[in-house]
Amino acid sequence: MSDLKDELERERRSKEWAETWKPTEPGDMLIGTLEGYDTATTDFGEYRVAHVRDEEGVLRGLWLMHSVLKDEWDEADPGRGERVGVQYLGQRSGDTYDYHMWTVKVDRTDATATDAAAEETEGDGTGTGAPDFDKETWSVADPDAPGVTPND
Repeated sequence: MSDLKDELERERRSKEWAETWKPTEPGDMLIGTLEGYDTATTDFGEYRVAHVRDEEGVLRGLWLMHSVLKDEWDEADPGRGERVGVQYLGQRSGDTYDYHMWTVKVDRTDATATDAAAEETEGDGTGTGAPDFDKETWSVADPDAPGVTPND
């Protein structure tokens, strides 16, 4: 029975129309889960639209049309199923033109952060990572290690 329920839910979501999210003032935020992308065409060209299901369960369309928003989004690189936060910071004046300022953050899981830290420590070629430190004396815990002078 749950297979049918899941199938009906997928069908409903595939036909669901995303409401465009438009911030009205600096500080406005959209927080939710990235469900996918679509493209839309306007008089100014074709744009990618991120579909984010907000915390109230409403599917929102975030048009990635401002260059700062696109850059921030690409740098954050959210994936489907990840929790993402977008904040509009307002219009700013540059040297030659005005622009809209944005920030984008992705709530990465602890497992992702742990995997990234493991990759960094494995990069030294030994596979052992950084040496252990004795917090009491601020010296390397293994005084017999080459090049180590313990603090006595």
